[in-house]
Order: sequence, then structure tokens, then C-alpha cells
Amino acid sequence: MDEVPLRGTVLAWVLIIAVAVITFPDASSYSGGISVDDSKSGCICHSSSPASDLMVTLSGLPATYDAGVRYNLTVALSGGPEVTSNPTNQGGFNLEASAGDLSSVDSNTQEKEDGSLTHNSEGNDQRSWKVEWVAPADDSLRVSFTLRGNAVNGDGEASEEDHWNEAEYTSKGSGYEEESPGLSTILTIALLLGIACRRRLRY
Repeated sequence: MDEVPLRGTVLAWVLIIAVAVITFPDASSYSGGISVDDSKSGCICHSSSPASDLMVTLSGLPATYDAGVRYNLTVALSGGPEVTSNPTNQGGFNLEASAGDLSSVDSNTQEKEDGSLTHNSEGNDQRSWKVEWVAPADDSLRVSFTLRGNAVNGDGEASEEDHWNEAEYTSKGSGYEEESPGLSTILTIALLLGIACRRRLRY
């Protein structure tokens, strides 16, 4: 006897969810910032693959860092689509570092719980951001940085006309030492060289 009311309740919830999806189509957009996990697969809500015409750069990063020193960095997007009718919603980014601490220097960026740095709603209206990185206390590390950026045309619609790309950067500590090849690696190289020499002698 309760089957009809139950169906009615389910139908009502389906309609509510459908209306919510139609009313809030931009619920999956990240104008207020994006985390590392959400950016790992790229900005696929805008375009399915990285765009070669968009450059994402991280400047100010030292090739060799000193332990505990603060470095002022600049994240920038160049190329990509032109902004259409207004200066808002131009782009965004996510920057993560394998060591050290990333932090905001103004009101255009924010720190995420995962330790990465991203734009916020104010910073979404530009394509260049100032950030800060405090190098780790251990100067024997090789720190890697992953930068993902998204440039949009400002029409408020996520589409293939919006472009994204990513880049990798590294900074080595002043006490960093390259690992020397192990004995097995040396023997393997020697064996390959010996085989190559024998083949040459045969001809």
C-alpha cells in the first residue's frame, strides 16, 4: 500500500536534483581556487588536453636554494584565448612543491589544505600571481614543483575555447649531491658497450 507514495517521493527527489543541476551548471567550476587532486587530470571541464599555445611559467625560483630562505616567485600564464567582453574570469592555477612551504603574499591567492597554492575569486580575474616559497630546512633535497594553469576567455562558459597546460620545475639544495651510479648500473653499461663493440668488429 505504500508503493505509490514511495514512487511519488522518489520522483519528487529526482525533479529536485534535476532542477539543481540545471540551475547551477557551474557547480564544478573552480573560480575560487582548485586543489592538487582536482587539478591532477587537468582542467578537463574546459578542454580535454593541454594546449601548446598556453605557457605556464614559474619565475624567481633559484636553481640552487639555501635552507630556510624565503623566495618571491611569480606564476604567469601567457598565450591561450583572448578575454572576450570583460576583464573578469581570466584564469587560475595550482602550484605544489614537494618540500618547503608555499604561501600567499596578497589577497589574490590562497593556501589549500593539501599545502598547495591556488587563486581565489579575486585572483581569478588575472593571469599573473605573486607567491612565496620558504625553502626547507634540509638543503640536501631536490625539490620539485608542479604548476597547472588555466586561461579562459571570460564568457563564463567552460568549453574547448578555454586552454590549460602544466609544467615541472626543480630547485636543488646547496648541499644536494647527485647519486653516483651503483655497481650493477656500471656493469650493465660496460656489458652493453662490449656488445656494441663486438657487433662493429663483425662488420
